Amino acid sequence: MRHRLSSIVVSLVVLVGALVWSHTVSGPIAVASVQQPAAAGSDRFVAADPLKDYTFVAPTGGIKQPLRLLVALHGMGGNGADMATMLKPLAQQQGWAILAPSMPYRDYRDPDLVRRDGELLPRLKALIDALPGRTGLTFQSQVLLFGFSRGSQEGIRFSLMYPEFTLGVAGLSAGSYTLPATTFANAGTGQQALMYPYGTADVDTICGRAFDAAATQKVAYWIGVGGADTNPQDVPHQWDQYIGSTRLERAQRYVEILQTFGARASLEVFPGTGHEVSDPMRDDAVKFLATLTTAAAS
Repeated sequence: MRHRLSSIVVSLVVLVGALVWSHTVSGPIAVASVQQPAAAGSDRFVAADPLKDYTFVAPTGGIKQPLRLLVALHGMGGNGADMATMLKPLAQQQGWAILAPSMPYRDYRDPDLVRRDGELLPRLKALIDALPGRTGLTFQSQVLLFGFSRGSQEGIRFSLMYPEFTLGVAGLSAGSYTLPATTFANAGTGQQALMYPYGTADVDTICGRAFDAAATQKVAYWIGVGGADTNPQDVPHQWDQYIGSTRLERAQRYVEILQTFGARASLEVFPGTGHEVSDPMRDDAVKFLATLTTAAAS
C-alpha cells in the first residue's frame, strides 16, 4: 500500500549570484543568491497560542512514563488525522505517543507568507508543552519528528529553532530546506545575513531564541526521498544553484550540508518511488527514530 499525501511546493524568485554560507561550518559551501524576506519588525511571532486542530494517540497497554512523543507533520493538502493513522501501528509497537497537528499552511507561492508560516512552530511547541495538562500523561523532554514534503521542511525548521527539545528528525521528500547558517558571503556585497526561511539569521524574531549551532549539531537527521522524485517543475527554483533542481538532488545536497555543519545526517533513496510515502519509506523512517530512542535509553 502507498500512502499518497498531497504536496505543493513553494514558488519563489531567483536572483543570480555566487554565495558562500557559513556559521560554525568547516569550509565554504557555494550557494545561490536568494530574495530575502521582508525585514523583521512587526512580524514577531514569539507569543504563541497552541495549535488548535490536532490528533493525539496514546500508546496502548502498559504505559511506561515519561512517554516518547512522535510529532507527525503532513504536507500541503494533508491533515493530522491521516498522518496519525498511517503511523499508529508502528508507534504502538515502540510505545510512543503521536501528536499530529493539522497545520494551516499559508500560500506557498509567496515567500513572505512562507516566512510567516514560521509562527506555526512556536504554536507547535506551545501545543507540545500543553500536552501533559491536557492528557494527564508525562513526556520525555526531547521529541521525535516525522514529516513529509512541507511537513518535512517544518520538522527540520522546528529542530533548528528548538534543537535541545529535538532528539531526531525523519524528513521525507522536502521541496526546500532551511540552511543551518546565519550568514553568507556575497562576492559583490560581502557578508550578509541569511534570513529565515532560507537560513537562521533572524529566527529569534519567530521563536524568541537565537540559532544555537552547538545544540543543533546534536540533533540526528534522516533524509529520505524517492529516486523518481525528479521533476524540476515541482520545486521552488530560487534554491537551484546551491542545492539542486529536484527533490532528489536537494535531499542529497542537504545531507552533505548537515554533515559539513557537524550534525549527524544520513540519506536514503528509494528507487522507483515518486513524491509519496510508501510503506518502505515509512518503515525505514520509524526504524531510524527507534535507533535514537534505544541509544538515548542506554
